[in-house]
Amino acid sequence: MKLSILALLFSASVALTSPATVSLNRATRSTELNGRTLLTPCIECPCQGLEGPCTCVANGCCCT
Repeated sequence: MKLSILALLFSASVALTSPATVSLNRATRSTELNGRTLLTPCIECPCQGLEGPCTCVANGCCCT
């Protein structure tokens, strides 16, 4: 009984401390800060088709 409660508490604490930014579907942009490369979330820019031009939006991935 105590072992199962301990296992439950351990798995709940791991689930709660996992960062939400691990999602693979989120668009990110590489930003270099003090020699370290950080992945920051950004908004996907709307494009015309697969090879058409993209429109820049605020906090967009295509904007530099």
